[in-house]
Amino acid sequence: MAQVKDPVCGMMIDSDKAAAKSSYQEQTYYFCAESCKRTFDANPGKYAQAGAAAPAAAGTGKAPSPGMGGKGPGAGKRSGMGPSKPKM
Repeated sequence: MAQVKDPVCGMMIDSDKAAAKSSYQEQTYYFCAESCKRTFDANPGKYAQAGAAAPAAAGTGKAPSPGMGGKGPGAGKRSGMGPSKPKM
């Protein structure tokens, strides 16, 4: 029971409850609906690039970008490029 990302629509789904699955280049891809599977099967190379076959880690399935969350200094800031205080 692993969370995986549908490579077509990006939805996170439980691999055990996937509506469909396909194999491509020795990897199994899971889909939320038959329509996503048909789209994938028509052009698997386009969607396999997303690397969605591997089970995702807990949460969203991707690591947070640096400075885009977490705790401590700089948490939640988008970048260090803007002014730290508004000009008056």
